[in-house]
Amino acid sequence: MSSLKSLYLRWCCQVQDFGLQHLFGMRSLRLLSLAGCPLLTTTGLSGLIQLHDLEELELTNCPGATAELFKYYSQHLPHCMVIE
Repeated sequence: MSSLKSLYLRWCCQVQDFGLQHLFGMRSLRLLSLAGCPLLTTTGLSGLIQLHDLEELELTNCPGATAELFKYYSQHLPHCMVIE
């Protein structure tokens, strides 16, 4: 059985912080796009550091993605390219 490597949730306007918690166990995930998800907060997005092997994270047009969050990601996910 193959593991999920990429997940695109772009412009899914119903995705909320609670829903992100279901992603934390997806250890094989390498690419995650949450671009344009308006209901995600900085608090919810900060939990994504549990995805240690994440290589690319897209947060374009995501209001919860702040400068402080990007700095936090650079410290905790140093090998992940975060697309603002």
